[in-house]
Amino acid sequence: GYFVVGILGVNQEPTNHALRDISALKTDLEKWGRKLVLLFPNQEQAGKYHAADFPDLPNTVIYGIDTEDIAQHKDTLPIFIIADTFNRVVFVSQGYTIGLGEQLMKTVKGL
Repeated sequence: GYFVVGILGVNQEPTNHALRDISALKTDLEKWGRKLVLLFPNQEQAGKYHAADFPDLPNTVIYGIDTEDIAQHKDTLPIFIIADTFNRVVFVSQGYTIGLGEQLMKTVKGL
């Protein structure tokens, strides 16, 4: 099945903007029912994140740490990917993006 992976830049405006965009489509993303895996570059960054700052994220969000160093290019955070369990990537967004939530849903509806 499909899923979303996001690598976050904690307390950075591009990430905050992306999370607000995703929050705006909470209902649609919850209806889709797939996981949104949000990863932090490391444990230190995870400790700086406050989920209470983004109370309207979908209930399908799970958090983790980027143990594979996907975020090695930290100047391009956040990174969002829609992929499937066969490792096929159907959507990629890096850095500051307007309307990320809408772009994610447009891709999801086309699957």
